[in-house]
Amino acid sequence: MSFPLSHLLQRGRQYLAPFLGQILLPSLALTVLQIFMISLWSEESDYVSIFKGLTQWDSHWYLGITRRGYQFVGFDKIAYEQSNVAFFPGYPLAVAGISRLLRVDPELGLYLTAQLFCWLMWVYLFLFYRRWQVSPLWQILASLIIFIYPTSFYLCVGYSESLFMASLLGFFYWSVYLDSPRRMLLAGIHGLAMSATRILGLPLALIPFLNLLNPVKRAGFRCWFWTGIVVSLALLGGLGFFLYCQLRFGRWDLYMEMQSYLGPSSPNYLAILQAHTYTHLFSPGYWQSLFSSSAALRDGGWGISASQLFVPLTLGSLLVTDLMDAAGVMVGKSQCWRERLGFHLAAWAMFYIAAAAMSSLGQRSMSRYCLPVHIVQVLALVHWAKHTDFSFIPQRMRPYLGVALKLGYGLLAFIFFALNQILTWRYAQHLWVA
Repeated sequence: MSFPLSHLLQRGRQYLAPFLGQILLPSLALTVLQIFMISLWSEESDYVSIFKGLTQWDSHWYLGITRRGYQFVGFDKIAYEQSNVAFFPGYPLAVAGISRLLRVDPELGLYLTAQLFCWLMWVYLFLFYRRWQVSPLWQILASLIIFIYPTSFYLCVGYSESLFMASLLGFFYWSVYLDSPRRMLLAGIHGLAMSATRILGLPLALIPFLNLLNPVKRAGFRCWFWTGIVVSLALLGGLGFFLYCQLRFGRWDLYMEMQSYLGPSSPNYLAILQAHTYTHLFSPGYWQSLFSSSAALRDGGWGISASQLFVPLTLGSLLVTDLMDAAGVMVGKSQCWRERLGFHLAAWAMFYIAAAAMSSLGQRSMSRYCLPVHIVQVLALVHWAKHTDFSFIPQRMRPYLGVALKLGYGLLAFIFFALNQILTWRYAQHLWVA
């Protein structure tokens, strides 16, 4: 009896200790630090009062769904204010489950749920770091630039961002290597939660099919079959909500119909290519308002101006990073590019769909919708840096390039952190952010 017990303890120390020190504790520390940074701007003194005092905007809709379920009255404005089918069910269902499990009020459950899945999101980020054998320094730099992103606080408040990101990263993590029924089931469950949380999850659910294009893997019948099962499970979350609307209210497309009441027109799928999306950038009044400290701290519309800026900046970062990656692949210096192709496509899909949907509203929420794009993009960059041979850079240029990268990262981190604190303060003061 002593040998099996000692062997079990040895295996526990061998696997559990690294997982605890490299994955669970760093991710928990980042989550707690995010919660602490939000609480700094609150005038309340205890956790419950701090976060219940932050309930606003979409949080009220999620709370209403959690408490009363879905309601649909009609399509006029008054009826719309009593209907809540413009929100997917993943987050309200998670809030209801965790609130009952912990026996807390659903309003408090909004925040406990978001913060729990924020922790899970960080867990998956560190799992990716470990899978790719990323150095500790790169882990710190990548995590920091995510942590201080201007709207990262949405991961810990009553919004669905953390659940969507945790399920998205879990879906990607488990679907890369579908070599067992356990991985297939885990990938499918994460995908189901992803598409049940955001309509964006439906196109992203198809990404595992890209893994079948990898020549290193044998794309036999079993691989195709398991991938098809995973994709089907992933689609079930979003499609199940449409089926629910059809069975209960007689209209499967109520989500799209109710979303149309948020704006004067339907999505503009050419928005990122049209000049009017960027014309405000050439207005002196726009920049004067954006750099006005009084407007940033008092004007409710300042958040919309800030969100508009995220469209060209995110588009530019997507183009630059993709071109850098493509250049490395074309000259034969970047390996394993198929593994990160899904990250690139996911980032583009999330940005493109959000920009098209928000075009009729002046891109008013893009600072929040670009958060998932940023997280996925950082992961793609980390993987690219890990699997790219930079020996083609001339030796005499490397010191200058190193200095430029350090200065660029430092400047970006400073801007991100400053905007993060301004936007967190605005959210705590119930001013419009995104």
